[in-house]
Amino acid sequence: MIYYLTYYQTNVFPFLIKYLRSRGYEAGYLHTPMNSDEYVNAFRGALHAVDVARAGDTIITYLCSAGVLCWWISRLKGKKISVISSNLTLKDDRSTRTRLMRLLYPQAVKSERDIQLVTSKSYGKLMQNVLHTSKPFPLLRDFNQYPGYAHAFSDNGKRIFCGGHTQRDWQRYLHIAELLPDWKFLFIGFTPKQGGHLPHNIKTFSYLPFSDFMQAMRESTIVLNIAKYNCPAGLTVLMQSAWEGRVTAMNENDVSKEYVTDERGIIGKTDEEIAEKIKQAYADQEEMGRKVSCMQAFLTSECSAERYCERMMNAIEAAQAHNLSQ
Repeated sequence: MIYYLTYYQTNVFPFLIKYLRSRGYEAGYLHTPMNSDEYVNAFRGALHAVDVARAGDTIITYLCSAGVLCWWISRLKGKKISVISSNLTLKDDRSTRTRLMRLLYPQAVKSERDIQLVTSKSYGKLMQNVLHTSKPFPLLRDFNQYPGYAHAFSDNGKRIFCGGHTQRDWQRYLHIAELLPDWKFLFIGFTPKQGGHLPHNIKTFSYLPFSDFMQAMRESTIVLNIAKYNCPAGLTVLMQSAWEGRVTAMNENDVSKEYVTDERGIIGKTDEEIAEKIKQAYADQEEMGRKVSCMQAFLTSECSAERYCERMMNAIEAAQAHNLSQ
């Protein structure tokens, strides 16, 4: 049996379960509870998944932290199950959570019963160094979030959308807005400090319903994603913006550089470089259109549901082969 442990109370990738069943596997969902603290929910979800699974079963987790918890719980309970995590992430910060994860991850990820998949090859190599292992982390690009259409680029004026609730570097967003005073910025997921000063060209919302979030994105020309840490962040917004015909701009790190290039968007290491590239790109409307088309082509070829299923299937077959050898 293959269980997919989601993070949200939704079927994140229904096409995956359908694909697995078409290949003759028993497959179904398990859901992480959402009624308590984030860490308590993660532990309860992992505990339930391990309790439900039988020896030889495989648990796929949406988050790598949930996968590591499943591995440790199964080990403590003496259950021989395999765990596949779809998005290996370890932030380079000093938070209590990250310090705890740095203690739990190494032994789990080195196990043959734990398969950690990465969203970029460069990030996989970084994680090998950080976790002190030569074990390869197979590539699994994020699913492209294809909505059923692909809009061409359209110019909505000097408008930049900055939306997201996790792992965004708002200080850098503020700096870029100061570097581009004649552009209008919309910050979604940002709460200004009381008494703090914001540049005149910034409008903020701490939260917007999803439909309003997407409408605000459609009314922009460029979608700017500045990740706070060198890890996967902002990829869902990147993909959503591409299908809406928006040009994506990101700061360069080991993940973003394999999705955004100068041909597929705007990418830079410093705020000054990003701001200058935004001005240069906007001056050439045909180039803006080409960037959107190239990004859509990349997402279609590299991040499709079919490619996602194929790569996940490779991991499942590796896990099943290990189970049979025991």
